[in-house]
Amino acid sequence: MKTEKKATDLCRQLKANQATRDIPVILITADIESRKLDAGAVDCIAKPIVPALLRARIKTHLALREKTAELREANLKIETLNSKMAKELTVGHEIQKRIVPSEFPAFPDRDEFDVYATLQPAREFEGDFYDFFLIGDDRFCFCLGKVGGKGLQAALFMSVAKTVIKSRAGDDFSTASILTHVNDQLSAVNPAAMSVKLFMGILNVKSGRLRYTNAGHNPAYRKRETGDLERLERIHGPKIGIARGMVYREDQTTLFKNDMLLLFSDGVARAGRDGEQAYAEKRLIEILSGHKYRSVRHLVRTAVSEMNDSSETADRTEDATLLAVQFVRNPEETDGPKLELTIQNRLTENARVKAHFDTFAEHYRIPDPIRLKMHVVIDELLTNIISYAYLDDETHDISIKVELSADRLKVSMVDDGIPFNPLGMETPDTELALEDRKIGGLGIHLVRKMMDRVSYRRRIDKNVITALKLLPAAEK
Repeated sequence: MKTEKKATDLCRQLKANQATRDIPVILITADIESRKLDAGAVDCIAKPIVPALLRARIKTHLALREKTAELREANLKIETLNSKMAKELTVGHEIQKRIVPSEFPAFPDRDEFDVYATLQPAREFEGDFYDFFLIGDDRFCFCLGKVGGKGLQAALFMSVAKTVIKSRAGDDFSTASILTHVNDQLSAVNPAAMSVKLFMGILNVKSGRLRYTNAGHNPAYRKRETGDLERLERIHGPKIGIARGMVYREDQTTLFKNDMLLLFSDGVARAGRDGEQAYAEKRLIEILSGHKYRSVRHLVRTAVSEMNDSSETADRTEDATLLAVQFVRNPEETDGPKLELTIQNRLTENARVKAHFDTFAEHYRIPDPIRLKMHVVIDELLTNIISYAYLDDETHDISIKVELSADRLKVSMVDDGIPFNPLGMETPDTELALEDRKIGGLGIHLVRKMMDRVSYRRRIDKNVITALKLLPAAEK
C-alpha cells in the first residue's frame, strides 16, 4: 500500500507541475478506487498486468491526447476567426452608419420637396445603404441599395459604390446613363464578384418630373395625395457590378402636389411570418393605404413601427431600410407674402418683432391660436440667440423672415454668432417637480411641441434656425 501511496503522490506532483501536468498517467494498482483517479491519473489498471491490455490502454490515451490537442487548436482557430469576423462586422456597421445621411430635415431651406429615411441594421452587416443630394438647384437625386456580401469587404464595396454614383450624377441627369457608367466602373474593380441591387431616382423639384431606374431592386410605391397607391413594377436591368457592358433603361413619370414615393429594402419586404415576402409586402401596402400621412417622416416612422409590431426585430437577420420622398409643390406656388426684419441683439427687440408679426398676421388673417404660438416661438428663439450666440458685447444684426403660403407658415432667423444649436439642448423631464428639473431646455421643448418642423444648420459663418407650422387646411 505504501508503494501505491507513493505512486499516487507522484501523480499529484506531476499534475501540479506546469511542465508535466499534460503527461497522461496510468496507475497500476492492486485495487480500483475512484480516489486514484482523483489524483489526476487518466486511468487505473488492476494487477496482475496484462501486457496486451496495457498497450491498448496506452495507445488509446495517447490517441485521445492527440485528438484533444487537435480539438483545442481547432477551438482556438474558431475563436480567432470569430473575433476577426466580429471586428469586421463592427467595422462594417461603422462604415454603414457613417456613409448614410442621418440629419433631418435634410434641406430645411427647401419647401418644394422633402425626404426622410431610416436604416435598422441587422445583427450582422448586410449591406443596405441610401443616399440623397441636390444636383444644382433644381434636381434632387436619391437612391436605396444593397450590396450582395457580408463583412468588411462588402462594406468597402458599398462605400465605393455610393461614391461612384454621386460622382457620376453630378453632371448626368439620366438615371439610365448614370447606372450604365457606374456598372462599368464597379465591374472593373470587383474581384470578389459582388453586386449591388439599387433603385435610383432624380426628381425635378420645379416640375415634379421624375426619372428612375430599378437595377434588380424591390419596386417603389407611389402614394398620391388622393390616397391612390401605385407600384412602380418595371425592372430596368440586373444588379450592378456583375459584368461590364450592360445598358440600363429608365422610366419617367410626374409627381403631383404632395405625392410621396417610398423605397424599401429586402429586410422590410421580408419582415414577419418567417420572412414571407408576399405577406410582408401586403402588410406594407395596408400601412401605406391605411393612413393619410402629414409628412414623409410620419410615413416612414409609422411604417417602421407597424412593420416591427408584426415581426421579430430583436434577432433581425437583414437590414431594414426605408426612404421616402415627397414632392410638396411647385416653387412658383411658394411665392406668398413675406415679412423681413433686421434687428439688433438686444432682448428689448423681441417686443418690436412680435408687434410687426401681429400686424402681418392680422392683415393676412392668420388664426389667433397660431399667432399666439408664433409669439412663443419668436420670443424663445430670439432669446436663445441673443443670450447664447455672442461672446462679445458688440452690436450684431439678426435677420428674421416670415413666409406665408396657402398651407404653411415659416419663420427663419439668421445670426453671425458662434456655432450654437439650441435644438441640441437636452429635453427636460416635464414629469419632475420644478425644483428637481435641470435648468434650460423647456422653451425649446415648447417650440418643438408647437411647430410641425424645427431645424438648425450652420451655413458658412452663420447660424440658421427655421420653424414651420402647417396651417389648418394642410392638417386635414
